[in-house]
Amino acid sequence: MVYKMAWGGSLNKEGSDYLRSIRKAEDVIQFLENLKDQLISEEQIYVTNVIEIITNYITKFSEKGK
Repeated sequence: MVYKMAWGGSLNKEGSDYLRSIRKAEDVIQFLENLKDQLISEEQIYVTNVIEIITNYITKFSEKGK
């Protein structure tokens, strides 16, 4: 099954799974950023590290084209 994107492109199942994963990661990062504001500074460092891990993984995932 092929899906048409608003900008004229198309996605197969792999492409839409990729975009779904990106959206989920963005939701998690947004949650962590909001949570970080409620924590003490030592805990904020841990949350920041987790955000960096997720961001680095998604960046590598994106560079592979999947």
